[in-house]
Parts: sequence; C-alpha cells; structure tokens
Amino acid sequence: MPTHEEHILRILGEATDPLFPSEITDRLNHELVAGAAYTTTEIVSCLKGLSEEVAQMPDGRWMLKRLML
Repeated sequence: MPTHEEHILRILGEATDPLFPSEITDRLNHELVAGAAYTTTEIVSCLKGLSEEVAQMPDGRWMLKRLML
C-alpha cells in the first residue's frame, strides 16, 4: 500500500498546475474515504518533509521540482 507521501507525490505529478495544500488535502481525503481525514496542517508537514522532491511557490502552492524545468 502506498504511503501518504507517495500519494501526495502522485497527486502533484498528476496536477496540471501547482496545488495549494488545501487542494492536496481534499484530493487525498477523497481518495482515502475509509480512513481518518487528513488536515491541511498534516499535509503541509508532509510536504516540508519532501523538500528534496517538492517546492513551494511564492503564492503558497506546491509542485514537483522535476516539473519546474
């Protein structure tokens, strides 16, 4: 089963534009309906832990670094 970090990376990889943490939270919670709902704070914490793979834009949205090229 994929980790939450893997879900977040996949969600960002499928997005056509950078996403706000609230958008990532909504998409993750929609996919994982059987489990406990995640908060935006938890998602931001995960994103900060993925700093080698993701970057925060000046407006607060997040995207995969490999898509920034």
